[in-house]
Amino acid sequence: MAYGNVSPVSRSDALTSFQGRKQNPETLWETTDISARVFDSIMDICCNVDFDLNVNNVIGIRNTFLLRTYAFRWIVIVEKPSKRYKMPSEVENRVRPLVLVVKKWASFHEINDASRGTLNSYSLVLMVLHYLQTDKVMFAEEASEKTLLEDNPRFLIYVGHGMSLLLLDCTSCYSSRILNWSHQMISVREAKAIERPDGVEWRNKFICVEEPFDRTNTARAVHEKQKFDMIRGEFSQAWRLLRDKKDLNCVLPLKGAILKR
Repeated sequence: MAYGNVSPVSRSDALTSFQGRKQNPETLWETTDISARVFDSIMDICCNVDFDLNVNNVIGIRNTFLLRTYAFRWIVIVEKPSKRYKMPSEVENRVRPLVLVVKKWASFHEINDASRGTLNSYSLVLMVLHYLQTDKVMFAEEASEKTLLEDNPRFLIYVGHGMSLLLLDCTSCYSSRILNWSHQMISVREAKAIERPDGVEWRNKFICVEEPFDRTNTARAVHEKQKFDMIRGEFSQAWRLLRDKKDLNCVLPLKGAILKR
């Protein structure tokens, strides 16, 4: 990729350069080489923060800004007896916590590992955003690719929907049979479920989640019926437990989630 005066660099050259820097005794990093688009997982020892490093992954940059847009650009609807008011704001305090809880829950129940045929974290995030769009909690005023790429899309979110209700409704969304996974895919780009393309990447996949920019299937790892049933079963069980007990600990024991991390 190239930004400004920065020239493209090959993966092999970047990896060689990075390996050289790792030999520096002053480098306070712990790294793990992995075979994927992301070629290193890095832990900053000083700050105890881990992150992934990749090369030439332009889509990764675009979807990072897309997700940030959902977290920071919104309009709140204030309901009154006879009027509805739009109020601009800078921060939405529910989207990021909701995404975090869903990812923690999925990891705890072992459905958040693409290497084992389940969902990767990005697919889970897109599934949460899809729920917010299609359940009339949040939706894009414009859903064109130009909006996603160039302009910060604005969204509507109702004040009355608290975190607990959002989580309950989100699990309900994916435990129901409203979405026809056999013929449809999730599209945040279109803010709705759309028909699958007739391509190799979409065939024999039980869950299809469209990457908004390069139009690939981010959930392509889910290609076994057993794993699909397991994922759907976990969503159904979470919905029932949250509905009946109204307690997050019944689906995500906090101590267990912390220890598992």
